[in-house]
Amino acid sequence: MKSRIAEILDTVAGLASAGYAIGLHVRFAAPTYLFRTYSPEWNEHYSASGLVMQDPVVAWGMTETGAVRWSALKDSDPAGVLTDAEEFGLAYGATVGRLEDGSRTVAGFARPDREFSDLELGQLQSAVAELHELTKEGVRLSPADERTIRTRSVTA
Repeated sequence: MKSRIAEILDTVAGLASAGYAIGLHVRFAAPTYLFRTYSPEWNEHYSASGLVMQDPVVAWGMTETGAVRWSALKDSDPAGVLTDAEEFGLAYGATVGRLEDGSRTVAGFARPDREFSDLELGQLQSAVAELHELTKEGVRLSPADERTIRTRSVTA
């Protein structure tokens, strides 16, 4: 039986064909769970260049709630993180920020071909909201969801 978390991540992957990074329940600048499917090349460049501290996607998600297209963040990107991302096939993207009960979740989604539609932004927000709820402190995960987190989460 497929876990609910796996179902949600599969849906997100269908929308974000160039990958995603979902940091659930960020505390002290580190997520409790991190799901990341961007290319290894982008992940290496991003980490090696220390871009997280300059990334307007992360900054927006850490201070705002809702959803925003990356194109709306271009003016707040003096380090050129979004330009770098384009060179790695992450040409169009969206960020979702969620804050509930003092716990913050930040997610970035990318595609190479076009902007996310309003409907897709709504679907991504719903997916992030459900992942946030399923993984919050005190929620007992199903055995299938526990397996999904062990196999798909970068950090746990």
